[in-house]
Amino acid sequence: MKKADKEQLVAELSAQVKDSDALFLTNYKGLTYLQQTAVRSEIKEKGSDFKVVKNTLLKIALNNNDIDSMDSYLVEPTACAIVTGDVAAVAKTIKKYAKEFDKFEIKAGYLDGNVLTANDVNVLADLPSRDELLAKMLSSMNAPVSNFVSLLANIPRSLVNVLTAVKDKKDN
Repeated sequence: MKKADKEQLVAELSAQVKDSDALFLTNYKGLTYLQQTAVRSEIKEKGSDFKVVKNTLLKIALNNNDIDSMDSYLVEPTACAIVTGDVAAVAKTIKKYAKEFDKFEIKAGYLDGNVLTANDVNVLADLPSRDELLAKMLSSMNAPVSNFVSLLANIPRSLVNVLTAVKDKKDN
């Protein structure tokens, strides 16, 4: 790769890192091309990017964004998931493929200015997605209203039951 191409790649990576919500570093050594393509395509479906990048170029791009705390993880072959959007969904995808492919492993992550260990990324992957959390919140907010409506519906029903019992008692 020519120097000009490397500089352009570093500039693109720096811009992507700046606009990202999170980063996940993985070791892809030993994966076949088809396995790498499967991981890449599923992450891209979620609106994020998954790239195999030379460690030195990624280090420069990270340092351009004042992220020097991940330098120790930039050893061995590295693939980087640059997340824009739902961070938990991409973490779930990476965790799924780390379980599925023996040679694919999570190195680290970066979220909101904090470095995440591989264990932290796995914990993040176990969290419910944004949509699931919104659904739970809405059902919690809806529960008192539903219970109140049910209570109001029970009042006339109880009155009808009492009147029916009085009627049956008078008929006997």
